[in-house]
This record gives sequence, C-alpha cells and structure tokens, in this order.
Amino acid sequence: MRRWRSLAGIVAAVALIAWGFGAQALAADPKSEITELEHKCASATSADQLMGCYDSSNDLVVYDLSSPREFDGRDAVRADFQNGFSAFKDAKIEFINLHVVSDGKLGVAESIQHMTATDKSGKPIDSIFRVTDVWRKEKGGWKIIHSHISFPTDMASGKADMQSK
Repeated sequence: MRRWRSLAGIVAAVALIAWGFGAQALAADPKSEITELEHKCASATSADQLMGCYDSSNDLVVYDLSSPREFDGRDAVRADFQNGFSAFKDAKIEFINLHVVSDGKLGVAESIQHMTATDKSGKPIDSIFRVTDVWRKEKGGWKIIHSHISFPTDMASGKADMQSK
C-alpha cells in the first residue's frame, strides 16, 4: 500500500511539472502574437476594424503613402484610413516577408506587402510597399503606436518604385 502511495505521489509530481511546462508552451510568445495581429490587421475591411489594431491615444502617428506626410492622433489616422478604404474595392494584402522582434513590452514588425485592389472606376491596382509597425503591449493586448508605410524611390527618376523587387 505504501508503495502505491509513493508511486501516486511521483505520478502527481510529474503531472504537475508537465502541466507547468505545458502552460508555458501554450502561452503565446510576443513574436507569434504580433505576427498573428499583423495578418489580422492587413485583412481589415473597414477603417473601424483597422483602428482596432491601433493605440487609442492621440500620441499615435502614421506615415502613410499619401499626403500629407504625417497623420498625428487617432482622428487624423482614422480619417486617412477611411480615405483609403473609400478609394479601393476588394483590397487584398499578401505578405512577401514579415520580420517581428519583441522584448515582451514593445515589438517591431517590418514587412514587404503586396496589395491588389480596384479603384473606384474599376481599374486594377497592384503595388508592393514597405511597412514598419511599432507595437506596445497594453492592458487590452498589443496595439500599434506608430506605422511607417512607404515605397522605395527610384533615384534616377525620383519616382516611387511601386513594383520593387
């Protein structure tokens, strides 16, 4: 009987240790969380849905593809995104590459993205651009506090390279 108690104690201890390691394994690491959020944000279909990815403070800054060069504060960023969603139909984003680093409090996601869509007149749009998002861990989860979206510039022509390779 004593042998069974000892064996039961050992089994219980092993199960407890395994559960502890399993709980750590189940907890998503920041890199995976941000990677998943990048894909979720890229698939947004409205400005309101996309704004759910962004910080709610007026410290938010976005450098977008269009003028003006800088959108400061939540209202300006939302208006910029609303303009984008009203200019395009059926926009689809594909990540050509995505690199994420994080210390658990802040994270940076840098990517090359390929977008296809149609404009208001039905003309196809096909472009490749760069995105850098700075993420901060908040009580409600990870939120973007800064985005920088740009095209490389062809130095000979001075024009944006919208199909960069």
